[in-house]
Amino acid sequence: MEVDFGLLNSSHFLSLLFILGLTLSLMATPSLMSTAKSLFAFAQPIATDAGDKRPNILVIMGDDFGFSDIGPFGSEISTPNLDALAKEGKILTNYHTYATCSPARSTLLTGVDNHIVGLGTMNELMAPNQVGKPGYEGYLNNNAPTVTQMLMDSGYHTLMSGKWHLGEDLNRTSPFAKGFEESFSLLEGGAQHFNSGLYAVGHHVTFANNSEIVPRPDNKTYSNDLYTNIMLSLLKKYQGDGKPFFAYLSFQVAHTPFQAPQEYIKKYENMYNIGHDKIREQRFEKQKDLGIWSNDMDTPEYNPAITPWSNVTKDQQEYRSKVMAVHAAMIDNMDENIGKVIQYLKQTGEYDNTLVIFTSDNGSTEPLEMADFATVGVNPNDQRNFVSKFNNSINNLGNSDSVVGFGPWGEAQSVSPLSGYKTTQSEGGIRAPFVVKLPGNESLSNTSRGPEIVRTFTHVRDMTPTFLEYAGVELPGSTYKGNTAYPIMGKSLKPLFDGQISNVYDDNEIIAQELFNNSAVFMGQWKAVKNAPPLGTDNWQLFNLTSDVGENHDLARQHPDILQKLVSAYGEYSKKVGIVIPDFGNMSTALESTEKLAPT
Repeated sequence: MEVDFGLLNSSHFLSLLFILGLTLSLMATPSLMSTAKSLFAFAQPIATDAGDKRPNILVIMGDDFGFSDIGPFGSEISTPNLDALAKEGKILTNYHTYATCSPARSTLLTGVDNHIVGLGTMNELMAPNQVGKPGYEGYLNNNAPTVTQMLMDSGYHTLMSGKWHLGEDLNRTSPFAKGFEESFSLLEGGAQHFNSGLYAVGHHVTFANNSEIVPRPDNKTYSNDLYTNIMLSLLKKYQGDGKPFFAYLSFQVAHTPFQAPQEYIKKYENMYNIGHDKIREQRFEKQKDLGIWSNDMDTPEYNPAITPWSNVTKDQQEYRSKVMAVHAAMIDNMDENIGKVIQYLKQTGEYDNTLVIFTSDNGSTEPLEMADFATVGVNPNDQRNFVSKFNNSINNLGNSDSVVGFGPWGEAQSVSPLSGYKTTQSEGGIRAPFVVKLPGNESLSNTSRGPEIVRTFTHVRDMTPTFLEYAGVELPGSTYKGNTAYPIMGKSLKPLFDGQISNVYDDNEIIAQELFNNSAVFMGQWKAVKNAPPLGTDNWQLFNLTSDVGENHDLARQHPDILQKLVSAYGEYSKKVGIVIPDFGNMSTALESTEKLAPT
């Protein structure tokens, strides 16, 4: 197949290990190859029964989106294509994922807990005492088949374009090795958005086409455009051959560094002059207008507290408002690219028969300025010196030679009205936006109303069984193709989407999760959570998320019996999945950066 490179021209990992607390992930480094001409040496289509009418599945994965970062969830950012999908379908306002990207993606694609399928922690933040332990391989292991392996075996085309972050071994852990028939992928967790250049100390960037390492095909094309145009090329290749497809369009946006085309940034240059705390309030009020929250609900306090906008210097206000404008521009551009894919599906008659899902791997992005990030083995001064070589002047923010991101102030407005950071088990770190458009013509009759709001608890582990049910594929059980397989732990959401049930989990079912020694346990309206220092006290807290979504009122003393039940269940979960609490020893370097998150 000839790739339309005209389409392609259309328009580290960096982490802070919060000691027993906040951990940040980014990845980028150059891996420059020879030529891009051999980028798409695609396999030939396989003949199939033209009568296969099972629905297509399109999964659009945003990277580091806060709960309120898109229009259907109250954002001021222009996302008309996601707005339209939401109006034709549903939004899930109680969808929970994990606190960072690779663990969440491992469970999304298997339906099995991250500690079992190899991402008990991020590979980049593996503590010495976790190395070699089962479930801490740092890549997607073979304990469970991926949904793409099962769908491809059942007759689906499985196509991917974008970020992978689940292993870099081309023959064992890459997308091509894990069931994607065709894939163009960024194997690591992050990169610059206009090129493959380094933006963080100590990491690298690798692109792969199927089983071959390749150069980035264009070191000027914006990442959203690059991945979308490649996905369109893949869809065009197989269009009309009678087989359904599973397409995984996995954007880098809105992961740091914040970069975007200037024409998009200009749309938002003055929007954020009112400040991040006002934006947070406005998003919450818009959510109430949309029916997500009751009209009499007060704005929850953000925890931990941040410096009010009025106490920030004029220079800081100017800088922060521009950073927020760049972040908005990234999302605006992504939505436009989503529109290209939707338009193609409509033009080819595939849209009505396609399940479309948009969500994020985790809640929001890293809450530290990039110069303040530190990772294990990297001197923080090296990172500061590296960032200082970029042109991060206000007028240049967003260009390919700038590297910036949010501080905690940006996180607060991004996750409105929730609290907490990415990497923590606070709602802001693990509750993500979720939009779904169902297959079938009936979904197209709802465009005159707002989206249907689904408030019941759902989880990232529910994705694989949902896709399998839509595809008519049975769950694998304890074996798959003669190999031992860990049984899927999630539940299909298809009955929920179809209106056959109102709750996926009953009020007594318990779901637990852990990452970086931060832990959460859910049961009905209750949540027990323990975040380690410096952002937590390492003590269990209890919240009623129905009445206190901002996690402002700890009810542990009022309901010790409920807390004890949840904590006991967590102990059982920990043993079942084999949690190994990280021990990093002397981490004074990382602590130096975490202190910058203290409220001022």
